[in-house]
Amino acid sequence: MVNVELLRPVFQTAWGPDTCDPVDLADWQPGNPTRGQCGTTALVVQELLGGELILGEVHVDGVKTGYHWWNRLPDGTDVDLTIGQFHPGEIVTGGAVRHRSPGSPLGRCRGQYELLRHRVLSTLADKHPRLSVDRPDLAGQGRSHAPANDSPTRPEGPPIRIAVVALTDPAGAVLLQLRDPHAEAEPGQWALPGGHVEAGETPAQAAVRELTEETGLTASLRPLWQDLRSDLTGAASAVELHAFTGTTEETTIVLGEGRPARFVPVRELPEVDLSPTAAAVLHQHLNGIAEAPADTDRSRRSPSRAGRPTRP
Repeated sequence: MVNVELLRPVFQTAWGPDTCDPVDLADWQPGNPTRGQCGTTALVVQELLGGELILGEVHVDGVKTGYHWWNRLPDGTDVDLTIGQFHPGEIVTGGAVRHRSPGSPLGRCRGQYELLRHRVLSTLADKHPRLSVDRPDLAGQGRSHAPANDSPTRPEGPPIRIAVVALTDPAGAVLLQLRDPHAEAEPGQWALPGGHVEAGETPAQAAVRELTEETGLTASLRPLWQDLRSDLTGAASAVELHAFTGTTEETTIVLGEGRPARFVPVRELPEVDLSPTAAAVLHQHLNGIAEAPADTDRSRRSPSRAGRPTRP
C-alpha cells in the first residue's frame, strides 16, 4: 500500500529543474529540490493517496509573493512534501480547498506534471514491483486523459535522438517556439527549436538544419549539454537529447515549420510556460554549466523564490 513515508524519497529523486514551475527555475538547486514543485507534486500525491488539494498564500513581510499547494488526505491529515522549499521570512498563510479544473490538469506546467508523474510511477514500479499502487478514480478529478505512457512499461530498442538549440540574440534573449497543442510530446508549451536527428546526420548537423527549417535563422553552434531522458510518448525506450547553444545577430524570424517563435528576455522567462525539455536545457545554459556526459533522465544542478501556482 502506498503511503506518505514511502513516497517522500521517491519524490526526492524525481524532482528537478524540468519538473519545476518556470517561475522558480532560476532559483532551483539540488540542495533545495522542492523549490517550485508544489503544484505538480500535490496533483500526483492526490492521485496516489486521494483527498483534497489545498492552496495557501506565501507572504514576505506581510506582502503576498506567491502561492503554495499541498494535500489533505481522506482522514483529514495535511501532507506537504514541499514545505521545505521556503527561505527564512517566507510565510505560508491560509489554506483553502481547491478542485481540479475540467480538461487539462494544469493551466500551465502540464508537461512538468506528466514528467513528475511518470518518474514517480516508474520508481514505484522499479523499487516496489509487488506493491499495489491503489489510486482513486481520476475520471472525476479533471483529467481529460491519462498522460502518455501511463504505465511504467518501457519499449525496447535504441533511444530516439533529438537536437535542440538554445539560441540567444545580442541582448541575451532566448529563442523559443510554441509547440502545437496536439503534439505528442510537450504539447502547447514553449520549447527550444529542434527536432529528430535523421539517419546519416550528426546531432550538430541536425541542430543547424532544424533551426533553419523552423525559424530561417543560422548561427554558429557549440555543444551545451547532453542527456538521456524518458520518452513519455511511449514510442521509444528513451530520448537521447543533444543541446547546442549560440548567438545570432539575425533577429528576423521566418517561420518555415511549426507555430510562432520569438526571442524572450531572460527576465520574462518565469512568466513563460516552458516545456520540461526547454527548462532542463535553459537551466544548464543560464547557469553556465559545461557539456556533461549523458545522465539517466535527470537534469539537475541550480537556488529559489516563492512559487506562483500551477492551477489544478
